[in-house]
Amino acid sequence: MTIVVWKLKSIVAATCLFVAATGMAAGQSALLDPLFERLKNVDAADAPALEAKIRQEWSKSGSAAADLLLSRAKIAIDAGDQKAAMGYLTALTDHAPEFAEGWNLSAVTLFNMGKIGPALAALERTLALEPRHFQALEGLVLIFDDAGLYQEAFEILRRIEAIHPHAEILSKARTRLEAKTLGQAL
Repeated sequence: MTIVVWKLKSIVAATCLFVAATGMAAGQSALLDPLFERLKNVDAADAPALEAKIRQEWSKSGSAAADLLLSRAKIAIDAGDQKAAMGYLTALTDHAPEFAEGWNLSAVTLFNMGKIGPALAALERTLALEPRHFQALEGLVLIFDDAGLYQEAFEILRRIEAIHPHAEILSKARTRLEAKTLGQAL
């Protein structure tokens, strides 16, 4: 358990240091920057459409082969075939190791398979490539919460809020995490 806790905390530290040092995402996209800037200031009613645009941009690898692998992985996930999805995602991350969404979907699939350590490694890679990946950060919140690392989960929740103030997880997790950290220094 202590190795998992150390790994979780190192991911938070590395993500925060990277974002603070660069002030931007690795592989920063001219298309994504204005979308993320708008996401910070958009009305709650307009946030889902803007979030969908960001997710759509994340799913574009720039490679027809990688896009096909991502598409097949999503179909396998929707069919509940995590093993097949992981096969496609492994091929995807081998083919396009700088494609953050491949790593993020790998993390989700690994988490669903109960492989928390590999899921954390995939999340770490996702966030190294795109520190603003609020879905990857949401995954960290869930893993930290499950591990009883409530303060760390709350810290990541604050990071999500800075990126996406209307993220669905904020309303769902904030109250629960505030109750769990009540009386603890945040």
